[in-house]
Formats: sequence, structure tokens, C-alpha cells
Amino acid sequence: MKKILFLDIDNTLYSGKSGIVPESAMRAVNEARANGHPVFLCTGRSKAEASRYLAFPVDGFIFSSGTLITVGGKTVYDHPIAPEKVEEIAGLVRSCGMGVLMGGAQRAYLDAKCWGDVVNYFSRPEADADTKLRDMRSNGMAPMEQRDRNDPVYKMGASTNHGTSFEPLLKILPPPFRLIHTLSSPEGDFGDISDGSIMKSDGIRRVLEYTGMNVNDSVGIGDSGNDIDMIRFCGTGIAMGNADEEVKQAADWVTSDIDEDGIRNAFLHLGVIG
Repeated sequence: MKKILFLDIDNTLYSGKSGIVPESAMRAVNEARANGHPVFLCTGRSKAEASRYLAFPVDGFIFSSGTLITVGGKTVYDHPIAPEKVEEIAGLVRSCGMGVLMGGAQRAYLDAKCWGDVVNYFSRPEADADTKLRDMRSNGMAPMEQRDRNDPVYKMGASTNHGTSFEPLLKILPPPFRLIHTLSSPEGDFGDISDGSIMKSDGIRRVLEYTGMNVNDSVGIGDSGNDIDMIRFCGTGIAMGNADEEVKQAADWVTSDIDEDGIRNAFLHLGVIG
């Protein structure tokens, strides 16, 4: 029976620990597609932040937790954040002393604090400054002062010192916007801010409608808080071995750590590869 597979990127496909996509994961994706099972990347990253993955051998993308969707290179859903809301949310983030990210289609724009909080997630901590700059740029990131206001913003983000609560910002974010803690680096924690009326599960539903596939044949694989609704929505939900505990509790099955062939083992468990 054909499955349709939806994979998160950060710490599901891309390892923040090793700084690579494990070779076993890419082999598994290629084999699954060769066996007739479509694979989509379903990420909280904006299209710009996912720029290095756009050439990956997959069937489509759900960006920014569902606000921009492409299938076979064709855009099938496009819902950026209203410009006035972008400025309002940026002001609220800064009022809490946190760093700001604006995730567009062409670039993701980070202020100086946000850049400093997350740079070591995209590079090894021991990397020199030139390497870190190159790695940030290769992930579609640019300093806030280079922002192109004609570049629509599909998601936002807030960063704060490692271990510092996002609670002050959560209290003042206007509905329907939500913040979910998505990753940690040695210097800071990062949370995605998105339109809470559009979630990864909504993006998957739209892909299923477009492709004519059944939700019972869908598989969601992820590791962090913004993957829970995807894991619960899909016919089969799988958590990575390195996933947050609440993600594991929501899943039907838990695979191994991303750096211990987690994707390959999940695909073997599903029977989409041999």
C-alpha cells in the first residue's frame, strides 16, 4: 500500500549535533520514492531558511508550518503574514528583550541578538567567523538591515538566552499567533511564531486533497513541539528518538536518534523500504 511521508527538517532530517543530513536518511528517502511512496518536507522553516533543501529529491514542501506549500514545484497554497502584523509582532518580541527573525521567501532576516543566539546551531561552535557567516547564508539568512520589504514574511521567530522562558512573550502575543519552542543552541533558545489558525496538519490536509491521497496512508515524522499536531493528524505518527518527551507521547511509534539511522529505521518499520 502506497504511503505519503511528511518529514520535519530540524533534528529529524538535519542533525543539529553533527551538522549534516545523515547519509542513511538520504538513502532511505531515495529508496522510498523509488518504491512509489511520495516524500514531502514539512517544516517550520520559511522557504528562505529551507533554501539548501530545495534541490532535495522530494515531491514537495510545506514551509512555515503550512503557510506556503509547493507540490512538484507548483505553489498550491500561499498565505503570508500581513505586513502590519509583522511589525506589531516584531515590536512585541523586542519589548521582551528577545531577538527577532522574519522568515521570507527570499531570505530570513535576523536582528543582531537573534543571529548571535542561533549561529552555533548552523555551524560547529569551533568554526571560525567566516565559516559561520557562510553557513548562515547557505541557510538563507541575512542581517535584518538587509531586509527587503517586498519579500513577504511567512513566519517569525524569537530567540532568547538559553534556559530563559518565553512566557512573557506568550502572554502578549495577539491571537491567532502562537509561539512554539523549536530548537536550542549553546547560546540561546529559539521559538517559531506562526499563525495559529494554520498548522502543519493543515498543510498536510491540503497536500492530501491536492494529490488525492487518503489521510490513513499518511505518515508524519518529527521531533519538536510544532510537530505534535502533524503526528496526531497523520494515519501514522512517528517521533524521533531524540524528540521531546511530549512528542514521543503523541506518536504511534518512536524510532532511533537522528544520528543513529532514525529515518532509515522508521522507513524500515513502515515497510516503505526493504
